Amino acid sequence: MSKLIGSVLIIAAATLLGFRIAARYADRTKQLRQFVTALKVLETEIHYAATPLPQALQRIGRLVPKPVAAFFQSAADKLRDGRGIRASEAWQEALLANKAHLALKEADCEVLLNFGQTLGVSDRQDQIKHIHLAIAHLSAEENNARDEQQRNEKMWKYLGALMGLTVVILLY
Repeated sequence: MSKLIGSVLIIAAATLLGFRIAARYADRTKQLRQFVTALKVLETEIHYAATPLPQALQRIGRLVPKPVAAFFQSAADKLRDGRGIRASEAWQEALLANKAHLALKEADCEVLLNFGQTLGVSDRQDQIKHIHLAIAHLSAEENNARDEQQRNEKMWKYLGALMGLTVVILLY
């Protein structure tokens, strides 16, 4: 009886691990899409509403789901906290502080960091151009993430269960 319970627990744990790894692929695609949406909202806030950057980031933080919202809220808080840091520094600090909660790869973070370097240092028209460039790069990363998700998501789900079965077979 204890062998059966142990076997079921091993298979369940391995299957859950496989599903969790597969979920990271879906999370990355979803979060990249949310960043693209957030940057489009930022473009609207800068171009049409002429909203100051801390308020625009705060508003975006309320519109997008977590954990992407936490990134924008953090950047807005860092700009408002009175330390007098530049927008690029606040963006970088927020990304580093929230990186562990995001399912982004280094290439995705690099795009966001590069965009952050241009944040708040130019006029509105130039800022809009930088936003468009970041959106284009993030959209390309989203397409890559979607392809990677289609290739690997199902594999990890099955692989988790099969690894659990393999361990059970080897143990007994």
